[in-house]
Amino acid sequence: MPAARVLLAYNQAVLSQEEEEYYATQQELKGQTLTLIQEALRETGYEVVLFDVERPLEEVVTRLLSEDIHFVFNVTTCVSSVYSQALLPLLLDALDIPYLGSRAVVHSLCLDRSLTKLALRGLGVPTPSFFLWTPQAPWPENIEFPVLVKPRFREHRGRKLGGFMVHDHRDLERAALELFEMTGEKVIVEKYIPGREFVVGLWGNDEETAPLPILEITPLSRDFPPCEEILRRGGRVLGVADLPEEIVLQIQRMSLKIFQELNMRDYATFRLILSAGEALPLFLEINALPLLYYRQSPFPEMCAALDIDYTGMVQRLFHIAMKRVKTCA
Repeated sequence: MPAARVLLAYNQAVLSQEEEEYYATQQELKGQTLTLIQEALRETGYEVVLFDVERPLEEVVTRLLSEDIHFVFNVTTCVSSVYSQALLPLLLDALDIPYLGSRAVVHSLCLDRSLTKLALRGLGVPTPSFFLWTPQAPWPENIEFPVLVKPRFREHRGRKLGGFMVHDHRDLERAALELFEMTGEKVIVEKYIPGREFVVGLWGNDEETAPLPILEITPLSRDFPPCEEILRRGGRVLGVADLPEEIVLQIQRMSLKIFQELNMRDYATFRLILSAGEALPLFLEINALPLLYYRQSPFPEMCAALDIDYTGMVQRLFHIAMKRVKTCA
């Protein structure tokens, strides 16, 4: 009887590009992420099939249909040069092929900063106040500076987009117009909240969903708050957060509420800020597809804080997802 097959979906072009950034001073770590995931999955007894999804979309669909695949372990945010982490889950949903992570609709919501904030507000989870702006819209009166200016979507043409901190109307108009002209989308103007930034993770499903250690994000540059671009370039230090137990429990309860109410699956991470004045956790972003770069991404570092090595993390994620799939079958 042939072994059950797991498809390991990745994008080699994106993988190589990001590893050049992440491992600029650690060349020996390049290529380790994909190799370690493949080896960890093989240890579960499954046959592992590597699949680089950077090919014409019709070839991707044909390959998915022609392979006798039991499960897809997805680590790609780009398919057929379309930079959207929702695309491969959408295809797999349509083809009824089980995979690691949340459904496509959840990924789409998480990529849209405006919808993310509206979802958080609807769940009663605090998030910094904001408004959307286009060149045709008037500026609100009495804007309290500084503010953060961000594109509505976290990704644009293969780039993870962060934002700018601005201190007056002139810089606000210039930054907002620049982002609008770059993306063609509405721009988010968000209240700046001074404080400490953190990332918290969850994994599991239903009543077995469990929190991982909270990590604090300490930017190497203090000129402005950490944003996605800065974090991607390695301009930060991650460490287990030193927080009072009541704050830890509050963050974990909020994270679990988001995870369950949005019907997320298997694993996720959440970025938040703890305001300096009120010690109130304000959630910034939801990531339904946490990156798994070896010795680089927050999610593996959270697991390492629990003495779970990289192989153990991959296998745990696989078993979490497979248990969900078998339960739903």
